[in-house]
Amino acid sequence: MPCVNIPTKSDRLRDRAARLHREALNCLAIAVGEKVEQHAAQLIDEAIRLMRRSAELAGTGARGG
Repeated sequence: MPCVNIPTKSDRLRDRAARLHREALNCLAIAVGEKVEQHAAQLIDEAIRLMRRSAELAGTGARGG
């Protein structure tokens, strides 16, 4: 019988936090090259939201603002 590794809740939360962190970095990378200031600002706002949620999931409790 094959050994199946079932991820724990903390594993899933850590994975989700990492995905959100990467998505936030992607938003910032896109914002840097954005020519429309309002769109760049929206991307930066979204990156901030993603980073905050990532920090919550990772258990750091970090909150900006």
